[in-house]
Amino acid sequence: MEQRKGADGNHEEREEETVDEKIDRLGRELQDMQKEAERMRSNSPPITRPPVPEPLLKLRHEIKEKDTERELLLEDQRVSKVVEEYLQENPSILEKIDECPICLEPIFDVDKASFFICCGKPMCGSCKEPLLAAGNDICPFCRGPFPSGGEELSILRTKAAQGKAWAQCILGQKFYYGLTGLVEDDQKAESLLRSAADQGHAGAQYYLGQYERQKDNVVEACRQFEAAASQGHMNALGFLGVQHYGGRGVEYDEMKAVRFLTVCSKLTTEDRSPHRLLADCFALEQGGLEDSPIREVYYLKPVLEESESTPRVMVFYAELLWSLSRRFYPDYEIAPSGDNSVPEALFWYRRAHAISGDAETVPCIEEYESSIRELCSCCFKSLSTDNRKRCVECKAVYYCSWECGAADWKAGHKK
Repeated sequence: MEQRKGADGNHEEREEETVDEKIDRLGRELQDMQKEAERMRSNSPPITRPPVPEPLLKLRHEIKEKDTERELLLEDQRVSKVVEEYLQENPSILEKIDECPICLEPIFDVDKASFFICCGKPMCGSCKEPLLAAGNDICPFCRGPFPSGGEELSILRTKAAQGKAWAQCILGQKFYYGLTGLVEDDQKAESLLRSAADQGHAGAQYYLGQYERQKDNVVEACRQFEAAASQGHMNALGFLGVQHYGGRGVEYDEMKAVRFLTVCSKLTTEDRSPHRLLADCFALEQGGLEDSPIREVYYLKPVLEESESTPRVMVFYAELLWSLSRRFYPDYEIAPSGDNSVPEALFWYRRAHAISGDAETVPCIEEYESSIRELCSCCFKSLSTDNRKRCVECKAVYYCSWECGAADWKAGHKK
């Protein structure tokens, strides 16, 4: 049950609404609010100079909040449906995938999982983190002490020689990347991974696929990815989606690409390639998706947190922020304090230019700066050379006084 204010202002209890009901309600509320914004706009004097009426700004902010909430609910609904249908159509995945022995949940997010070297048991990230945080040095499965670095390598070598696929997979990765004091050795790494992959180890098939992909053997890489994905390795499924999107090693298929990328983005957290490509698919309306800047921002934001994010992604993200600002605040392109996306957009434009030196980004930066140089970002008064003061932190907005700068900072600009 939930409480909501009734028409008389009193709280009344209602059945908790479903996601579909909430989406419908938000849609109706959005339509009413947009009509009210148009009414307020038409009844106001022509907005040829600031300030924009505060009630109109407040209403536009509420429209942005509701529209964003509704769009993300719709996306969550779409993703859940795609994942559910994929698992129903591939029931063998739930039979083959490793289960966490503690919570008994399938381990989809292998990047956050752990294999205990002492006994080869897997554990999901959700169960692993509290165990490590508690400083526990006893294996919860075999009850033996966790091996040290040297002991770990010795155990792995012994288990790998005995033909244990999980040990061959881990040792193969260590040889490939030169971990735990081992010298990088591609031949040993490939031999170990191939031996484990031939035994049907999904992790080994995935890493062997990566190895073949780096050698540009894309057909063999996709074959290994398909074998791993059929056992529930979601990162392998994500790479299959990438290959279908580019038509390399497999047929070009937008629908398959979007489907695989969607499932991977939901069930894994470390690999952000699916997020970047899903944003592209929304923008280009590929694979049955429709253009949605809100969803594109949602998928690109975690990509930008990665150190390997490209200037192209940065510019794409900045352009999305700019377009959303114009969409939600069309009157003089002003956003209220704490809701101004210009500083963030300029930040990513400048970073992209600093990395690439691309001259095409310069006009965009100049356009952004010229659009905000004439107005105080807090009170929206016109600025002149005498009273124009730039934020010393973001260097992307201007104020008529330091008092306005301090007020805007407290209102949310510092975020």
